[in-house]
Amino acid sequence: MYANCLIGFLISILVNIWFPGLYAQDLKPIKLVFENENELSKLGSDANSSLTLSDKHYHFGKASLKWNFKNNSYITSGFSVLSEAESPLAYGDYFPNSPTTSISIYNEQPQEGKLRFSYGTSENRDQVWFDINLEFTGWRTIWVPYYEMEGDTPERNTQINFNSFKVQAIDVVTGSIYFDDIVFSQYQDDRYAYPDFLVPFIKTDFAAEQDHWMPSLVYYQSIKNLEVTKISSEAQAELIAIENRLQKRLKIKDTITEKLGSATAAYDKLDLDVGQTVKGRPVSFRNGETYFEETPKYDEDYIEVHRLGQIMLKLAEIHTIADAETKERVSEYFINATRYFLDQGWQAGSSGGTRHHIGYSLEDIAVAFFIMRKPLENAQLLNEVGDSMQWVFNLGKILADEDDFVANIDYFNTQSFYHLMIIYMRSDYNEIAALLEKYSQYMSITLAQDNVHGVFKKDGTSWHHGGHYPAYGMGAFKNLPKVFRTLASTRYQIGTDGHQNFKKALLTTRLYSNTYDFGFANAGRHPLEDNSIEFLEPQFRDMIFSGNPEHTSTIDTDFGSAYLRLWGSGNPKMQNELKNDYNLEAEELPGYHTLPYAATAIHRRNDWAAILKGYSKYVWASEIYIASNRYGRYPANGTIQLLSEKGEEKSGFNQLGWDWNRYPGATIIYLPLEELESDLSLLMFKSNQTFAGAVQQNNNGVFAMILDESSGSNADGQRGTYSFPGKLKAHKSVFSFGDKLICIGSSINSIDENHDVETVLFQNNLNHATRSIYADVTGTVQKSPFTNSWKSTAKDGWLIDAYKNAYHILSASTIHLKQTNQKSYHNKYSINTGKMNPKGNGVQETSGDYGVAYINHGKAPKDESYQYVIYPFSAESRLTQIENGNFKDSSYKILNATRQAHIVFDRESTTTGYVVFDEDYQVNNGILKSVSDPAMLMIKEVDAKNISVSIVQPDLNFKTIEGIETPGEGHELKFEATIRGIWQLDTINEQVSIDHSKSNTTIQITVKDGATNTLHLSK
Repeated sequence: MYANCLIGFLISILVNIWFPGLYAQDLKPIKLVFENENELSKLGSDANSSLTLSDKHYHFGKASLKWNFKNNSYITSGFSVLSEAESPLAYGDYFPNSPTTSISIYNEQPQEGKLRFSYGTSENRDQVWFDINLEFTGWRTIWVPYYEMEGDTPERNTQINFNSFKVQAIDVVTGSIYFDDIVFSQYQDDRYAYPDFLVPFIKTDFAAEQDHWMPSLVYYQSIKNLEVTKISSEAQAELIAIENRLQKRLKIKDTITEKLGSATAAYDKLDLDVGQTVKGRPVSFRNGETYFEETPKYDEDYIEVHRLGQIMLKLAEIHTIADAETKERVSEYFINATRYFLDQGWQAGSSGGTRHHIGYSLEDIAVAFFIMRKPLENAQLLNEVGDSMQWVFNLGKILADEDDFVANIDYFNTQSFYHLMIIYMRSDYNEIAALLEKYSQYMSITLAQDNVHGVFKKDGTSWHHGGHYPAYGMGAFKNLPKVFRTLASTRYQIGTDGHQNFKKALLTTRLYSNTYDFGFANAGRHPLEDNSIEFLEPQFRDMIFSGNPEHTSTIDTDFGSAYLRLWGSGNPKMQNELKNDYNLEAEELPGYHTLPYAATAIHRRNDWAAILKGYSKYVWASEIYIASNRYGRYPANGTIQLLSEKGEEKSGFNQLGWDWNRYPGATIIYLPLEELESDLSLLMFKSNQTFAGAVQQNNNGVFAMILDESSGSNADGQRGTYSFPGKLKAHKSVFSFGDKLICIGSSINSIDENHDVETVLFQNNLNHATRSIYADVTGTVQKSPFTNSWKSTAKDGWLIDAYKNAYHILSASTIHLKQTNQKSYHNKYSINTGKMNPKGNGVQETSGDYGVAYINHGKAPKDESYQYVIYPFSAESRLTQIENGNFKDSSYKILNATRQAHIVFDRESTTTGYVVFDEDYQVNNGILKSVSDPAMLMIKEVDAKNISVSIVQPDLNFKTIEGIETPGEGHELKFEATIRGIWQLDTINEQVSIDHSKSNTTIQITVKDGATNTLHLSK
């Protein structure tokens, strides 16, 4: 027995000599963290290597692996891999992802030679590999997908079968390096492993503008290669004036009594160890996307770069207002923090594995560095910090070829204004001038783009994620006016076209908001979440004093008048200045407004607004994310949101207890929330229908859509075609004349035999109710819970909701009315997966008191329909008339409500509104006879010999004549409308021609962008 043990022991010694690291590799770790000596037992090495644990430098934890090496020295280890399911992927398998290695490396000084990282099996350790140079200092974290390595590389998105790791020193004499936090293989989203100076081979086939977050090696080098010429003293004076404007924007109010104490308290939160280098917790960014056995504790095991920025900005602000002695101490603190920031892997040329969406995290630190330019220059750190900022903010993009310029709302939000600051993070005004000229050119061009590359479209919509997205637009609107005003009336001011296009987009926000709230219709993944433009008061003020787009006036009167309406009463000083010095008055904003690129229309009267929303082949319905808007299938199903001047919440809309099925105006299949929740992590549904939009004439308009859930696509991710199982379809329209909305639905169909189809009249949160709910069948609803249903008699049904909106039911329909406490789920909580967005603050279930009314079309309806009229925010006198049965409205007449067409005549405006769904339909009502394509028209009979014809062909046509898809850019279409009588155009229009045949006139017109074309004709 003892002999056998001895033999076994001797064999183990020989094997370990001949095959160093073999037993270590049998341990097969997923990750090495080097926090205790046991980690060393997992490693093998050659005789010339020295492996020790060190606390001199460390990343996560308190120790790292120090490797002293000579030429061809190596370290080996076995390892295990994480599967896709085990990897911390934010979107699961929704986006393509692949096995990726992650390594953190510290270098005390630049060294010659390189390190080769090899992966394979115990039989062949070198199946794939990559090299990094050693010409860097400080920490570097790299993410390298296996498919990006050299050798026998695996395909993307496939599991690897490697289990052996080796790192070898090549072309060196002797040296040392530190390793920490080695994840051998986890799946990472293929979009997010970024190249940098150490791993420039990553994404070499990836155009820089495909990901504006990704620092570009080419862009960075273009700054270094920029040709600079000497500028005049006058030009330098202008640069200094711009710099002073920037500095003035950051003026700090002196409200801190104990300045040094406050600065010291802020600095101490960093817990730095200052020596030859400055040590501390890792300055982290998106560490949640890297595998940890135990989740690091926030602000204890690491500090987020955003949090570091907040502390450094506080130090910078205190420095600005402090006395000389305190300034000196605060400068010391700030310089230490800067050295710490750089040493932690935030130098130029470092991507930290990934920097996707980094702009949101660096705003404070960029401002702090700008404020502290002089102390940084005194410490000989200004250029290094400037390089760091221009790298991570991708400043070099402004030097690209103009043909490569592509607008992006994230850039306008998180980078554009900070680019202006970063340009000044250098001491040479000649360089500043050269960069500022390029910056002005870049901004002028990208702001003017309203085509496939643009984000601010012709109709004033703000596009992101392939659609109108005010929530992202708000970020751009927050920061861009600072740029305009800073550069105003200088040689670097934004060009006319860019200025005009941005002006339209910013002013459009006030059209789709009331007074400040822009509601749920275009909220993206943020429904009922205080979506507002109220915070834009300083931005409108900046645009007033940025001058007009033509640069002929130092103020913009349109912004001035809008400001007076929105904020004038709350700022008497500004109000008096605009009124007295510039003779401005507050604008009035009634009327009808269309946003074709959002399938949205807004009807405004008095102080209220009705926001009408649809979707189509070109415009998505909503944005559903993995833990946001989980139940957001219906907010664009022909919805009608009525907003008073008091805003969304005080108009009866509140997330607490909200039934996500029942957005007002929507036609829906009513589902339990577990079934309503999307089966996808991300969904932005588009139908295959091209018919959604609106036509306007004077202050009235007609909105219409073909609702079709039976076939479509997902505009996000890789899912392609998509449809909903109930195959809900409907033809919907809303005719907005004066103070009423005439709502028509036809061809309502579904194959769902288990769930009812409904058209929602209202869903009122009762927190701010202004009256009791009323129905002519039930009388005033006095109690809760209350429920009732009845079959309405055509043209004989009335309801009044809790906010004084009256509903006249014109069709023979089954009406349901209830008032009760509702239970629901937070939109940021998934009932099916249990995932919760942190922004939901842990709230899973919600409740609230509601009044709800809807038309029930039954299960699997066939060609059902509805007709009703809404009188928004009616006066109490009208409501009393309704309750007494004395209110009659003969101002309109519904002429057609079939599958082929919806037609309404308004007597007050002598206007007929037409929605023609079927181009083969021969119209028998009014002047219109036929159309060449589905369309919306309004024809006003001015008198016996004069008419106004407004035309919309709503197909946005995102395709060139050659068949090239151009998402976000419409192209021309030919359209014809034939009207009864012989008519002539009052004015020549190159886009219009007239033909006469017998007693008819055919209008031939070129249409584009779903825009209204209004023609005046006479006999």
